This record gives sequence, C-alpha cells and structure tokens, in this order.
Amino acid sequence: MSVSFHRNLIVSIFIVSLFHLVLFAAGVYLVFHLDILPHILGDFSEPLPKWLLVLSRPGPGFQRLAAAAGMAALLLFSALANLGVRTLYRRTDSAELLFIMLFCLSLCLEAWRLGNLLFQAFGLPLYLNVVVTRLVLFSRFFGLLCLLVASLYAVGMRYTHYAVLIGGMVVLAFTLAGVLPLDTSLYEPTFLYKLGDRQGYFFVRLFLAVLTGINFGVAARLRHSRRFAVAALAAMMLFVGRELLLYGIAPLPIVVGAALLIVGFVVFVRQIVVFYLGF
Repeated sequence: MSVSFHRNLIVSIFIVSLFHLVLFAAGVYLVFHLDILPHILGDFSEPLPKWLLVLSRPGPGFQRLAAAAGMAALLLFSALANLGVRTLYRRTDSAELLFIMLFCLSLCLEAWRLGNLLFQAFGLPLYLNVVVTRLVLFSRFFGLLCLLVASLYAVGMRYTHYAVLIGGMVVLAFTLAGVLPLDTSLYEPTFLYKLGDRQGYFFVRLFLAVLTGINFGVAARLRHSRRFAVAALAAMMLFVGRELLLYGIAPLPIVVGAALLIVGFVVFVRQIVVFYLGF
C-alpha cells in the first residue's frame, strides 16, 4: 500500500479517537449535570453475576458512575494505545500492528451507550436507541475481526489491499450486528437493548477469539518463533479484558479488565516489534 494510505489511516484513527473522547466528555457532562439516572430506561434484564459485582453498591447513582468509569477506561486506553504504537507501525509496516490499532479504535464506539440515556431523557424516538445498540454491537464484532485478521497475517497472509479488506470487515460486522434480534422492552445494565439471542452472540465471540488464538499458535510453529505463541496469550488477554470492560458497571470488572487490556496490548506489541525489528 502507498505511504499516503498509511499516513491517512493514522490521521483518521487519531481524529476518530479524539472525536469520541470529546463526544464522551459532552455526554458525561449532560448526564451528570441533568442528573439522568439509569432507571429512566425502565426495567433492566437479569443482573450480572454476583462475582462481577464485588465492591459494588446498589442504586442507580453508583451504577451510572461505574458505567461512566468503564467507558472512560475504554476510550482512554484506545486513544493512548494508538498514540503509543503509531511510530512502531510506521517503522515495521506490520499488518498485525495495523489491525491491533483498529481493534483499539473499535473501543471508542462504546461512548455511544450514553446516548441511550440522553435520548430517553429528551424524549427522542426510540429507534435511535436501536441504532445505538446495533452500532455498539458492530464495534464489538469489528474489534474481534481485527484480532482475527491480525492472526491471519501472522500465519502468512499476503493480501495488501488493506482498504478493500477493512471495507469487507465493516460490511461483515454490520451484518452480524444487524441480524441479532433485540428485545426492545428491556435494557441491559450497560444501557443497551437486551439481546434476544445471547447464546448465539456468545458463540460467535468465543469462536472468533478461539480461532485467533489457534492462528497465532500455528504462526509460532510455521515461523519457528515462540513470540507468536506469546502473542496468542496476549490476544486472549485483550479479548478477556475487553469483555470485562464492556460489562463494566462495577469496580471489579473495570479494574481487572483495564489491567488485562494494558498488559495484553504491551505484550502483544512488544512480541510483534521484536520479531520484525529484532530488538
């Protein structure tokens, strides 16, 4: 790919990250300034497992604060991670780093979850809440596809038309998000509509994560480098950390999820950089 493509992509990632940070800050200000509490959405679906709610407190005020903290952790991690890896990406031209950057970028769209609170408070049409829910689901599928594609490049995929590939991933992620049934009579504690097929959603996520780990394991064998085996472990840490933060409405998943994301990202990037640059 041309140098201009890589430069434009890096600039675009920075702009999108900055936009969502500003959007999130504005949303948090409105939610707290207008004292919009989660119960405005009505009844929630079944609560999270009790082990995830350790150190949590009952009440909509604490839930709102914890949810905002979880989203803030995701957005800050996304912005800082991409700022930190952009120079290494320029030096290595590594597809693995490119798609880990896009994985981090996908986390930004979690900021839209606050929109469901604001739309309900302002009496806007409910279909906007459906749009937000599917947009967030799209970002989650897209993030997993980014990890999977990074593992395919580690195995040895040579396809260099990144724009076409990313476009195809966007279409696939939107399709997966669009076909999932939603129960629009109930919200989840994360401010999204309840999924009508949670088992199917869980299976797809687990399948993509396991396939990613297998691909990195195969890459370690084909390239005779244990660094890809370590990258497989780091990718699983990214997956688990992301999943915990996506349900971050309590202190435990927020702290553990953020820690796993940071450690997984640092370990992954280090293994890829050392493999390509030799230091």
